[in-house]
Amino acid sequence: MNYKALIAAALAATVVVVQASTLDESVPPPWFKNGADPAAKLCKAGIDTAIESAGTPNLTLRCDTKEGGFVGVMQNFIANDYVGKRVRFSALVRATGVEDWAGLWMRIDDKDRPNSAFDNMQNRPITGTSDWTPYSVVLDVSAKAQGIYFGVLMTGKGQVWISDLRFDVVGDDVPSTDQLSGKSGLSKPGNLSLSR
Repeated sequence: MNYKALIAAALAATVVVVQASTLDESVPPPWFKNGADPAAKLCKAGIDTAIESAGTPNLTLRCDTKEGGFVGVMQNFIANDYVGKRVRFSALVRATGVEDWAGLWMRIDDKDRPNSAFDNMQNRPITGTSDWTPYSVVLDVSAKAQGIYFGVLMTGKGQVWISDLRFDVVGDDVPSTDQLSGKSGLSKPGNLSLSR
């Protein structure tokens, strides 16, 4: 009997069980899971309870297999308090084995023009494996803005975590990351501390 193979198989099974048991698929409101199928249905979004118990509130996305579409978590709110301002959504992001790409994202919808400003970091994607790293997206909120939408998304196999979320007004000295430039009921962002 090959004991090394038996031990390796037992350890692999243990790792899978431990990994699966640390993901609580509830998302703290007003956050919610979103995406495009099949990844939206087959991939997971929630809280990594092991990281949370160590004192780090987080949201995580995990795809154990490569799927089409994307999985994400997001929230949206009415833009009234941010009209005419430049806003930044930032977070620390950790990644493990991201085979395609992941990114923070934000979108501004005007009353007469959905998607008037947008950035999902696809032009500077998070890939592979990395420790906690700061990322941000920065957009201008027009005078006609109606809604602000933001979150994190991932395509393909891997796992990402976000923590230390911030949503703030910044000055014109902070460059916009709008990918479109040149070409909900909440009145403000909520639960950036990810409290449950």
